[in-house]
Amino acid sequence: MPRLTVLTAVALVSAANAFTAPQSNLQRRTTLFSEDEPGNFVERGVSMDQDGKSNVWAIEPKMEIENKSSEEKTGGIIGGLAALGVFGVIAAGVLTNLPDPDQF
Repeated sequence: MPRLTVLTAVALVSAANAFTAPQSNLQRRTTLFSEDEPGNFVERGVSMDQDGKSNVWAIEPKMEIENKSSEEKTGGIIGGLAALGVFGVIAAGVLTNLPDPDQF
């Protein structure tokens, strides 16, 4: 009976380890793209794949690009307001000329 208990315990422990996340040694840090300050480490542009090979890529600075000039923006706003005004006039004309529902 003790032999069966030991076998059951070993089976349960091995099954419990089967569902845990594998421990990876790929957490190595490199100072390839680190900040100048030794205490403030930021890794950028480097990753490690499954085979342990490092991938390095360039990081370009974020740039804000404005495609439209102020004249184009003003023209778009004026056009939108004009379209809204035309829609309002047409809607008001249609709503004021509806037949009386009490006639039917």
